[in-house]
Amino acid sequence: MKSSPINVLIDEGRSAVGKPTGIGLQAINLHKHLKKYCNCKISNYEALKILPKGIRKFSMDALRNILAPFQKYDIVHYQDNYATLFSGKSKKIVTIHDLGVFLFPETVPFIYVKYNQHSIKKVAQRADCIITPTEAIRREFLEMFPSTNPAKIVCSNDGIRDVFWNYEGSKKVLIDKFKIQPYTYFFFLGSLSRRKNLKFTLESFIEAKSKKQIDNNTLMVLGGQKWWGAGDFKHLLRDDLGIKTLGYLNDDDIVTLYKYSKAFVFPSLYEGFGMPIIEAMSQNTPIIISNISTSNELNSKHNKQMFCFELDDKESLIEKFVELDKNHSLIRENLNYGDISIYNFDNVAKEHFKIYCKVLDEAI
Repeated sequence: MKSSPINVLIDEGRSAVGKPTGIGLQAINLHKHLKKYCNCKISNYEALKILPKGIRKFSMDALRNILAPFQKYDIVHYQDNYATLFSGKSKKIVTIHDLGVFLFPETVPFIYVKYNQHSIKKVAQRADCIITPTEAIRREFLEMFPSTNPAKIVCSNDGIRDVFWNYEGSKKVLIDKFKIQPYTYFFFLGSLSRRKNLKFTLESFIEAKSKKQIDNNTLMVLGGQKWWGAGDFKHLLRDDLGIKTLGYLNDDDIVTLYKYSKAFVFPSLYEGFGMPIIEAMSQNTPIIISNISTSNELNSKHNKQMFCFELDDKESLIEKFVELDKNHSLIRENLNYGDISIYNFDNVAKEHFKIYCKVLDEAI
């Protein structure tokens, strides 16, 4: 596909917040690969970091609205549940990653809930097109905002960053840097927060160890930064209980930790997509998931190879821990997730470009 004269701005809205994680990484990599198909720029709000954290987001939104009428782009693609009141000549496309602020408001801060509920309601009115990462989120959006034209909402996958295709991981880093032996641990990656269901997960893991149902030397390794609700389980974050916290991780280390784990654990109460699931698949890692709609959707797309437990059923989760603790090598050898090339960012960018062209009524 030849490069198009379409001019696109990826408004990622996260550079003023801190280190990039899920949404920020998605936007950065989408921009990188979209440049092959169109004239694509990415916003930069880093100057707002001089402001106190509490007002950065509101300052950024004010700046967006001031700039919007003067934008010369054909498409402005907002990545964080936001669409400006004004648009000038640009078509507004918004990615709605999830609707957790409506469905699980108790798992995030009150001000975050109110801000995002308001923003998403406005997106339903203002956006020319809405992208969701899964059919499950598309259905939820249409149920929540039934007056929205269904044709305006389309699905496009999140992607797997290039490092997951190109880097093979390092046992040496695992052993020397993290003091962890290969295949002696379960791995979790994400915010250490209430929505990730970590209190339940850690209690289940600790119970399985205390009853000697899993190897006494098996660890639960947590990657990610503490966020809302981490206080619920901070008393469990102890080395003597087999829980090892690593904090924010670079991509090379993430690849290594997926690759040499007994299994990746993704026990969330709610997700919009579950980027770590597809990252773990890229390393042929066994995966434990909770029985939620988006994880089930991914599992169904990939030959139902994941190990699914029922939310709030501790025995169901312990059963998965026990099976993978004992049989992880054999399970890994027989995994068949099928085609995951759909998550290559070249393909993700191409699908987004097709959406942009459709919004602009241009032939592809």
